[in-house]
Amino acid sequence: MGKTYSRRERVETALNHQTPDRCPCDLTISPPAYQELCSYMGMAFEPYWWDSFNHAFPSPEMLEKLHVDVMHIPAYAFVPKGFDIHRDEFTDAWGVARKKIWDSETDFMYINASTPLAGIQDVEEVYAYHWPDPEELYDPDLAVPLVKSLYRDTDFALTTQFGGHLFEMGQFLLGFEDYLAYLYTEPEIAEAIMDKTREIQMKVETLVLQTIGKYLTYVRTCGEDVGTQNGPLISPDYYAAVVKPRHQAEWTHMKSEFRKQNPQGKVAVHTCGGVYPFIQHFVDAGADILNPVQPTAAGMDTARIGREFGDRICFHGGVDSVNVLMNGTTEEVKREVKKRIEDLGAHGGYICAPSHNIQSGVPCENVIALYEAVQEYGSYR
Repeated sequence: MGKTYSRRERVETALNHQTPDRCPCDLTISPPAYQELCSYMGMAFEPYWWDSFNHAFPSPEMLEKLHVDVMHIPAYAFVPKGFDIHRDEFTDAWGVARKKIWDSETDFMYINASTPLAGIQDVEEVYAYHWPDPEELYDPDLAVPLVKSLYRDTDFALTTQFGGHLFEMGQFLLGFEDYLAYLYTEPEIAEAIMDKTREIQMKVETLVLQTIGKYLTYVRTCGEDVGTQNGPLISPDYYAAVVKPRHQAEWTHMKSEFRKQNPQGKVAVHTCGGVYPFIQHFVDAGADILNPVQPTAAGMDTARIGREFGDRICFHGGVDSVNVLMNGTTEEVKREVKKRIEDLGAHGGYICAPSHNIQSGVPCENVIALYEAVQEYGSYR
């Protein structure tokens, strides 16, 4: 019988490409789905935090019951102080209006409802925009006591999300279609938005990591989606020439500040979709972890990805949340989990989790089956 790891040790070991007692796991879930899960399990609906990108961060009690290893804590850049999930509209710190829409009677999300830089003609307008102060994007009065207490009183691997959006910020400020056009027709404007965003976010990263970095196992950047369900959103050559150097500068800074506080700290990057052509670039730019690994997207064969990159980057996600979790049987869910652990975590380097936030309508039996399967198939002994 080998060593039994604490949750924190289990995640740290896996992220160092070593094998703990079992594959670690994480729960990422939307607020309506979490409410359904709490009701199903007879637990109080008490997530200790929400954010406006449709995440509910589950309570320690729920994580304990499902044997989850990772706990998310709030230091989120897009949630205004005093944000409440029941609000229908708000304007975030970057000046983008956000509006709640309902996908069904029970499921909702916030979408961008304004494009404050739409139609701009020159770089000067970018720099004249009312950009947020870094201090507006992080609330240490909220984060520090919470993280300290969780680090002291639990053994969860703690993580939080901040920074990033260097590539995505232009979508919010210009509008999605116009931004993609600007990348090629007005590159100076698009790149100025990336650079101004990076300048602000790097200051935020320093603030966060100086105050709570020593309590965190890994940190996550806000979204940088360069993939779609059908493959790359932008040319990999364009990414390598324009976006990658900026990501590398930010991720290197983030890791440097983090490792002043935690020498083993890791940086996770988020990009949805078919991103196989970008993975080597992410490795080169300094990413330690790739999330969410969507196996149904073009090119995202988890056996191939694990074989080619598993010794150089860790993976988070991978369990098909679109087809299997939503529509499969509990046995199909368990087979799915078994396959992803075999493909992505044969020698450590993997945190098993859904390939996207669990949504309302996913059968609660399937959610429970996912975490039972980690216990059943995730042992390294």
